[in-house]
Amino acid sequence: MQQAISRGDGVSGQDWTSSARNIKAIPQRLTQPLDLLVQGELYWQLNEHVQARSGSVNARATVAGLMARKNLEAEQAAGIGLFVWDWPQGSAQLPERIATLTKLGFATIEPYSHPVTDFAAARKWRDHWYRSPLPFATDGVVLRQRQRPPAERWQAHAPYWAIAWKYPFAQALAEVRRVNFKVGRTGRITPVLELKSVTLDDREIKRVSAGSFKRWQELDIRPGDQVAISLAGLTIPRLDSVVLRATARTDLNIPHADDFHALSCWQPTPGCESQFLARLTWLSGKQGLAMQHVGRGTWEKLLETGRLNNLLDWLTLDAQELANIAGFGERSSVRLTHSFHSARQQPFARWLKALGLPPTGQAQLTDSWQALAQRDTEQWQAEAGIGPGRAAQLSAFFRDPQVLALSETLQAAGIDGF
Repeated sequence: MQQAISRGDGVSGQDWTSSARNIKAIPQRLTQPLDLLVQGELYWQLNEHVQARSGSVNARATVAGLMARKNLEAEQAAGIGLFVWDWPQGSAQLPERIATLTKLGFATIEPYSHPVTDFAAARKWRDHWYRSPLPFATDGVVLRQRQRPPAERWQAHAPYWAIAWKYPFAQALAEVRRVNFKVGRTGRITPVLELKSVTLDDREIKRVSAGSFKRWQELDIRPGDQVAISLAGLTIPRLDSVVLRATARTDLNIPHADDFHALSCWQPTPGCESQFLARLTWLSGKQGLAMQHVGRGTWEKLLETGRLNNLLDWLTLDAQELANIAGFGERSSVRLTHSFHSARQQPFARWLKALGLPPTGQAQLTDSWQALAQRDTEQWQAEAGIGPGRAAQLSAFFRDPQVLALSETLQAAGIDGF
């Protein structure tokens, strides 16, 4: 065995080789001299586990946590199994691949792979595995074609020749404790329900999004209401319905949708805290200035001190001033100052995105701020990929008084392009 790599984000993952050498379920040597790469699933070994009765019992998180450790002890490694579900360079026929992998020393998966010719047969096996004892937790079955393309055509995304069919989702009844309204960077209002903690499958659910503001208005969910919660894709909490309404309807501080839009809340004024924080988080994120070590938590600390009264006040903060703020030590202050300084060197186009410039299609943004600000709606619409609605948004952005004030601040700070 040469190397073991986690799936990660589907393109790049973590090197798990050191821990993998301690897992007996992973053969360290093959029974035949052969170079091969296999794909599979590490799982926590269970005894007579019935998914329909016991749920996932946190098995996936258990293995992920163990593999994330620097040292995997022998006792812990003994509890991890390996389910090899593909050998891209192997035979084009699934039965032959399974048989050869077994001969090479991998645990056989033959008992869990069955040919089906119609939907009824697939449904039968799905129900069988959902309700039958297994040595591991599962969240569904995979339907795949008997043949699949050559390994040379493999790409890091969902294949067209296989599909996951998840088990029926379970529901839980939860009581609403609070209703919070989060306003995003573009002014979209998302109601979030804080719940009395409930367990669904192997997950503790404390909050769930109500979806759109319009949906919340239609459901009119208030503290004390009982709501049905399920897991979308068996992972993400989802609000299904209101089951029982509280007799007493609690008054809420409900935001007005007309008050929030793409050009609102450039300062943390009362009622604007959520959108302003979202603007700062976007500005420092990967899609903006890509500030290292600067995230939502950093901005929350600075906002609590009252040092940020507009989107660019951080440009004037130095290491000494940051070090005097509770929660920022000398080391973190120096690191934060470096991130703020590095942001100044970002190119003009990134600064525009960081400020919240609407998408510009295929238009080139190599001009200066002054040149872009002089364009009217018709000129924006003449650019490839920009329609009438987007052209109006771009024109409004460059004419907004708050945005113009920010451009003047960046010009005074010597930022390229302004």
